[in-house]
Amino acid sequence: MPNIGELSLTSVAEFDFRLLIKALGKGEKGSRSLSFAEASLLIQGFAQAKVTPVQMASAMMLMRVRGETVAEVAGVVAGLRHCIDTGWSQLSVEIDWPVYAGKREQLPWLLLVAKLLANNGVRVLLHGDSQALPHRRHVESCIDSLDIVRCKDPLTAKSELDRSGIVYVRAGDLTPVLDACRQLHQELGLRSLIQTAMRCINPANAPLSLRSYFHPGIDKIHQGVSQILFEQHSYQPGVVAVFKGLQGETELNPRVETSISIVNGLQSHIAMTTVDIPTLLTAFSGAKVGQAELSEQALALLWREVTPFDSNAIKALMSCSMIEQALSSVQATLMAILFLLHYKSEDYGSNLTVEQLEKLSLQHWSARLLVTDKADLMVNKEWLCAV
Repeated sequence: MPNIGELSLTSVAEFDFRLLIKALGKGEKGSRSLSFAEASLLIQGFAQAKVTPVQMASAMMLMRVRGETVAEVAGVVAGLRHCIDTGWSQLSVEIDWPVYAGKREQLPWLLLVAKLLANNGVRVLLHGDSQALPHRRHVESCIDSLDIVRCKDPLTAKSELDRSGIVYVRAGDLTPVLDACRQLHQELGLRSLIQTAMRCINPANAPLSLRSYFHPGIDKIHQGVSQILFEQHSYQPGVVAVFKGLQGETELNPRVETSISIVNGLQSHIAMTTVDIPTLLTAFSGAKVGQAELSEQALALLWREVTPFDSNAIKALMSCSMIEQALSSVQATLMAILFLLHYKSEDYGSNLTVEQLEKLSLQHWSARLLVTDKADLMVNKEWLCAV
């Protein structure tokens, strides 16, 4: 049985999408993976209702069974970026922060880091889908406690970014096709390449974009996708940072050393480098006990209490080990972001040592409640390297 070779692609309106399903599913010897262009056309076709739900579900399952290729994931990302309102790409954002995993027990301590950065002039766009894994603690369920606003459209997002420096956006508000895809893979009961692709959209073309993963091998997919999209000029020049997140979420785990892979997309030759954030909690135990019932108000208390271990309000909610876990997660994540911002501002290099990062992260966290004039704040070396 012959393979179905490269297809002549036409517009979404004219293409026969059955050919892509046939290419994926024509037997053990006749089937093949999709090319970058084919995968991009597939998701655009589904967004425009030219691909039926049955066809899309079949394609997702066939790719899942065989194992999605980097080109397929990258093509879907490129296609999704074509489906997004162009208003999102016109926002001025410094950090693209996808938050899709949620956490099994703990609160999303990363929000404290994001709010700190926003208060210091670093504009942050958080985006996620709290319905994808509804049994987890998602960022969206906690944003109100820190006065972070969910925005549904680019115009509202721009206004809120100008006011507070940070917004949260649901994936389905970026493009409805993501909601449709989520409903399909929930109905199938299978993970799909959409769950990886949606993390890679970077809707506002931020120069620093974060990627977290949990399962082994996903890091290589994220690195490969970033490289392809930089080379295809789908991404604007910038940096993509890939790391294993705490329970898969885009937050560092202070109980282990975290290696961050940095994809440098500034020049035509894509460069790769790594930085390691060390373990901050050695031989730490009992961190998870009781955290499943922890109120999101703990986030607000940790933000405003200068000495949390002496705060009766916090101790009424959290044990000392929980407080230590939370603050260590904040410190580790902030260390990583400070390194990445400095790396980018220094023309894609950084000479900050781990000791300097530890000191800077503690200084910035301690100074979080200082009153500043946001109109005068800039992301610059002075803020990155000193308080």
